[in-house]
Amino acid sequence: MAVRLPDDGRRYPAQYRALVGFVLASAAFVAIFVALTLSAFHKPAPHDLPVGIVGSAAITRQVERGLDSAAPGTFRFRSYRSEASAATGIAQREVDGALVASGASLRLLVTQAGGTGPEQALSGAFTAVAARSGRHLMVSDVVPARASDTQALSSWFVVLSVLIPSLAAGSASAMAFRRARRAWSVAAPVAAAVVSGAVAAAIADGIAGLGNYAAIAGILALFSLAVAAPTAVLARVRPPLVALAVLAFIVFGIPASGGPANLASFTPGFLRVLSPVLPLGIAASTIRNVVYFGGNATSPYIWTLAAWALAGVIGLILVTVLRRPAPALTEPVMPPLVLAEPVSALPGNPPVPGMPVPGAAQSLTLVVGFDDSEPARRALTWGAALLRTRNGALHVIYADHVLVDSDLSGFARAEMDEARDEKAASVAEAAAEIAAAAGTPYTFERREGSPADAILHAASVHAAAEPAGTPVIVTGRSHHASHQVIGSVPVRLMHQSPYPVLTI
Repeated sequence: MAVRLPDDGRRYPAQYRALVGFVLASAAFVAIFVALTLSAFHKPAPHDLPVGIVGSAAITRQVERGLDSAAPGTFRFRSYRSEASAATGIAQREVDGALVASGASLRLLVTQAGGTGPEQALSGAFTAVAARSGRHLMVSDVVPARASDTQALSSWFVVLSVLIPSLAAGSASAMAFRRARRAWSVAAPVAAAVVSGAVAAAIADGIAGLGNYAAIAGILALFSLAVAAPTAVLARVRPPLVALAVLAFIVFGIPASGGPANLASFTPGFLRVLSPVLPLGIAASTIRNVVYFGGNATSPYIWTLAAWALAGVIGLILVTVLRRPAPALTEPVMPPLVLAEPVSALPGNPPVPGMPVPGAAQSLTLVVGFDDSEPARRALTWGAALLRTRNGALHVIYADHVLVDSDLSGFARAEMDEARDEKAASVAEAAAEIAAAAGTPYTFERREGSPADAILHAASVHAAAEPAGTPVIVTGRSHHASHQVIGSVPVRLMHQSPYPVLTI
């Protein structure tokens, strides 16, 4: 039986709508990812795979016509003068293999280090050519895989292993440092990227023996920043936009990369267009070229990764500058009241260090942390009663401490903000009742941040605005655990505050 909450215009509670949205988003993610991955790899066929040919013009034309008629658009041919120059072309990543047609036999030069996909496609196609021509085909691996990386798959998998943590680092840094210093918001994903690259390269070298530690660590760090920084920008603009980063870097990025077998040229046309610009495949190809091909053909890849990283960092700087942390919400109720004649404090209260003594012609500024808990109510009641009979100002501080700033789906953000506003209004109303009962003018401030930070900042502001008297911070004891005399907030204040702290 459905129950409608009274005085609530919403048809469904926020948590249920968030759950439905989460389930629908998950289903859409699965549908798109499976469709793209299977469309790319269920029946891979090469497109414009670069192949070299060494031989006479007549033999070259015959081979090209035969392959084009059997599989149009499968290969893209390039002529070489000799077997040595063709092998050099393979090592420099100009072609994925080369056919040497001289003498009675055919010789196919391949490289498993360039990916098992192209190597197998070339071997299969030219084996068929040799069978039709009645000639024997010899296959030579001119750049073989390492003994510690037998299928040359480690380059792709080490990049994939950095991808997910980089997405998480970008999203988490945007949430964790949303209200921190601007430099921290930018430094966090940069530092995470550098550490990720260093750690991943060390592990890859230890397990797969890839070597080239400095180069691989730099490539992985650049790749990590190319993913983390744009993700952090999207998360800071609006947390649900992180889904766009997931779509770009995972859902489209993995199929477009060609996977560990380097099947980027085997995918459908729309994925082949994305392959040269999405970071995953670019980073994997860069590391493969560094490990096996002497770093040839890496400059365009490095520039592309750098463009992603730089765009993300610049975007993050702009977002942190344009979207400044929300200022403290201040709601002055009445100006502080200063009596013409100073009087004594309440009977039985011993003097507090830093607090003006009874009878002194000096005003007293009280900064009271208040969250409407029972200890906080006692502290505010004490402060309001004290200032009823002496010169001074009463400032009530409510710390709007947000542990989780978003529900990450965006479906319940409005309700979360509304709940925070309702809580702040309730606390303000309770403070007003206590001050009114004592007949004491006061100000009420709603500040974002941890309670200790909010109270300390407010005390500093009022100390500068009211230099006649040193502010005294008043807090209640712990209300979370009955066995504690005072809580973590008073303890932190006593350690960090330059002003007297009084716990009631």
